[in-house]
Amino acid sequence: MNSPLLSFRRARFAGLAILLSILIVQSSEAVILDRIVAVVNDDVITLTEVQEEGLQAIRRIIRETLGVERERELRSTERQILDELILRRLQLQEAKKEKTEATPTEIQSAIEELKKRNGLTSDEDLKAALSRELLSEEQFRKGIAEQVILTKLVARQVRSKVVVLDEEVQQYYEQQQNQFREIPQFKIRHLLVAVPPQATPSEVSRAKSRIEEAQALLKTGTDFSTVAKQYSEGPLATSGGEVWTMKRGEMAPELEQAALALPIGQPSDIITTPAGFHLIVVEERVPGRTLPLDQVKERLRAILFDQKTEAKFKEWIEGLKTKAHVEMKL
Repeated sequence: MNSPLLSFRRARFAGLAILLSILIVQSSEAVILDRIVAVVNDDVITLTEVQEEGLQAIRRIIRETLGVERERELRSTERQILDELILRRLQLQEAKKEKTEATPTEIQSAIEELKKRNGLTSDEDLKAALSRELLSEEQFRKGIAEQVILTKLVARQVRSKVVVLDEEVQQYYEQQQNQFREIPQFKIRHLLVAVPPQATPSEVSRAKSRIEEAQALLKTGTDFSTVAKQYSEGPLATSGGEVWTMKRGEMAPELEQAALALPIGQPSDIITTPAGFHLIVVEERVPGRTLPLDQVKERLRAILFDQKTEAKFKEWIEGLKTKAHVEMKL
């Protein structure tokens, strides 16, 4: 089961080589002294902070890898975790300059949203999840507060400065029209004579005889709905057979192949699938069409807004890094 707190713990990071000795030494007397591993302007990042960030991931690496592979994976991600902590610290420093804070109401609202997204229905469920993640409630609430602060900061410094013009939406639409093409659809009426799983020869024979009788009636010109009411064993048989409106790729391949080839209104030959024997008639075939701009405009605006926000965020982060004094001591 995936951890319900992955987004909070940033568990995408693989871990730290410096934790290896802590996790594989079983003696309770083993001690690692804390020390500074980076200086970010006037703040420091300590070994303890780095350890807390990578604890769960490093446990996974030690559990799942050995020897050279373990060493390579630990070393290759060591700097990545520290870089993330440095970037977070730079943003928090900027938030402090601007007096951006998280109110108790905002923190609690964020916690409730996290519980809802991860199916945690009570505070007890949340406490159990924190215990599995080896997180204290104090660590958790501090992390949530930081997320709220950074969300507010980015909203003001980045998102509020992004504008998507109508001309940009129009240009994107013209360049990416294949993204907005509907999948062809079929409206078919369906008659099924079911064959149960692991059917006996006599059951198969009965079903085959029944579908052949239905087909014979259709060939005499009897209306498909009338025949379906009498012979179909599908859920909607009594209403004249099931009527499906389906897109390409949603039907059984055998049925789709027939639906593509059949003239409108002409009953199919008998079609065999694992479910049994079928007859269909295509009542309408709707070719794929390109959706008009008015129908997709807001979706396109959202796509472009996200793209421009991401680019603006990277630019803003680079500005913070350029102005900062960062000294690595790891």
